[in-house]
Order: sequence, then structure tokens, then C-alpha cells
Amino acid sequence: MRARILTVVLLASLTAPTASAEEVPTTHYLRGAYQAGWVLQTNDFLRGDNLSGEAIENFQSVRLEFGWQTNGSKDWHHEYNFPSFGIGLYGADFNADEELGNPTSLYGFFSWPMKRTPRWQFNFELGFGLTNDWEPYDPVTNPKNTAMGLGRSVHIEVGANAALRLATRWSLIGGLSGTHFSNGGTQRPNHGLNVVGPILFVKYDTEDPAQMPPRRDDVTYEKAWDLALAGSWGLRNLDLNFEDEDLREQYGNQSYDIVNLTAIAGYRFGFRSRAIFGLDLAYDSTVEDIMTVNAINSGTESDYESIDSYELGVVGGYEIFAHRTHLLLHFGYTVWTKEVDNRLPKFYQRLGVRQFVWRDWFAGLNVRFHEIGSADNLEWNAGYRIDL
Repeated sequence: MRARILTVVLLASLTAPTASAEEVPTTHYLRGAYQAGWVLQTNDFLRGDNLSGEAIENFQSVRLEFGWQTNGSKDWHHEYNFPSFGIGLYGADFNADEELGNPTSLYGFFSWPMKRTPRWQFNFELGFGLTNDWEPYDPVTNPKNTAMGLGRSVHIEVGANAALRLATRWSLIGGLSGTHFSNGGTQRPNHGLNVVGPILFVKYDTEDPAQMPPRRDDVTYEKAWDLALAGSWGLRNLDLNFEDEDLREQYGNQSYDIVNLTAIAGYRFGFRSRAIFGLDLAYDSTVEDIMTVNAINSGTESDYESIDSYELGVVGGYEIFAHRTHLLLHFGYTVWTKEVDNRLPKFYQRLGVRQFVWRDWFAGLNVRFHEIGSADNLEWNAGYRIDL
């Protein structure tokens, strides 16, 4: 429930209508799409180690989206060549309802026109949201599903398409998109699921499309520093190894709190991009149980102290933003920690979205991972930005 509430808040902020320019009104549209494509064979469950004994290779999906077309009243509209954005509902069928369920997503999307002509438009698109209704792994009822350990996941999508205007309000859009589903390590197993395929949209503009103003090439920005202070929380799921099976109830397949306090200095060097660096103080509650189980297995006493659960890292990275929405990629390295097997890796990465919901206050969701692809946990975060 908490995840759904935060998602609605983020999407409502993302999709708040832009103030209309007097000359060019804000317009809206509906898009419906059908997609059929391929499931990437990234784990044994998808390759056929499942109840049916057959590979899960194909999928199909439908979606309905409501969008806002920017009108040139803001500088960032011109910088992104008059983009559009909105919210969408998505449903997929993998022909494996018993083991995967019928996932549905609520997401926000951003459509960035790369090229325009009177009838054609070529777009790059991003989507980010949450997915529900997976049939998760269960050791008794769904023991083969190592792709999805939880009934919920993130929905991350990247695509490109070409739009052809057929009539005043109707357009046909064809393209290619790929989607990644993962719970970010909140519940294991979590190998995730990746799909790719062609997609076909029908778009209807609810008002007559406005003629875009000439794109300005005199957009200016101020190179500037700021400081962002944020707190985050997430769950990490671990199934610790132990020799005494009587310990399974206490230490087997447990979830642990991961808490971060982060201070980030950012430098804006372009109209839509900034570099960041800073410090990351983390509390990792897995450490106490890891050290306890290691001691039990070796027949010794654990020397755990509360300070052992803390670690300090340095962070650097890049962010691209459109108005009040930031897409971030951060790289971190832990410089102070107690060496304990199976604790969070020293070199880690973050991929996420941040939305400024009111003035300089923001909320967001990150996936923390290592080795550029193995998720550790999700980070629900909130914070405040200070201009320097």
C-alpha cells in the first residue's frame, strides 16, 4: 500500500499540466497500444525449468495512456523539442498464468521527439513505474519461479518509435521497446524478467493539435552548485546458509532494513544535465545476523558490535532532468566498513527517478545494485535541495 501511495504522488506531480502559453494552448491525448514480443532467456526458469517443462519465450501486452503535450511556454519545452508526458496502465500475458500471474503496471512516461516533420515524428521514450499481480515464488505452491520472488516489482521501459499523422486528431505510431521487471532484491529469488518487442499505438488528440511555436535556440541556463540531503529506506532479503536446520525459522529467507543518509553536491553544466558527488552513510541490519550465523557455523562466539552495521561510502554520478523530474545513475564505493562476507558489496550503483513534489522537496525511488546488474535492494527516498 505504501508503494502504491508514493507512486501515485510521484506520477501526479510528474503529470501536473504545464501552465498554458497564451498563444499555444496545452493539449492532451489518449494512446492505446498492443505489443507482442520475446522474453529474454536470462534464467533457468524461463528456459524451461518450470512446471510446464517448456521455455517461456513470448509475451503480449496492452496499454492505455493519457498524455500532456508541452506548448513552448517553458525553456525546457524548447530544449527537449516540445516533449510530451503522462501516465499509463499496462497489462501483460506470458502464457504462464499459474507461475507468473497476470502482471499490471501503473507508470509515468516521457516522450522526447528527436525529429519532426509536418506528418512524421520520431521519438525516444522512457517509462518508470510499479507492477502488481505477479504470481511470486513459493517453496510449496510455486517452487520453480526464480524470476519473481514477490508479487510486486518495478517497471522500467526504454523505447523508440515513429509517429505518422493520419488525420487532424489521429496518429499511428510504430516502434520497438524493452521492459525490465524486478523487485530490486526486496524478496529473493529475484532473477527478474526482461522483454522486448515491436509495439503499435493508435493515438487520439482530445483537442485539435496546436501548431508548435518556432523552437528557440537562445535558451540559456546558469551553471550552478546545489546540495541535496536525502534519507532512504529499503528491504534486503537474504537466505543465510547454516548447518543447523533448526535455525531456519530464525535466519532463513529473512528481510532486513537498509537505511541511508546521503549528502550530494551537484553541478549543473547543461540545460538538462548535472554531475554529482558526495557521501553516503548506510545502516545495514543484515550484518548482525550474518556474523551470528558465521559464528554458529564455525563453533565460535560472534564479536558483533552495533558500529559494525554502519558503513561510509563516496558517491559520484550523472543526472539528466526535464523540469522537475530527474533520472539518475550513481556509482558508489564504500571506504569505511567492517569486512563481513555477504554484506552489501563495496562497489555499488544506483538507477532511479527523483521528482520534486513541492518547491525544493523531492521524493524518489532507486534500485541499488552491484556488478552493473545484480539488485541488492530498493531505496524509497525523500529529501531537500539547497542552492549554493
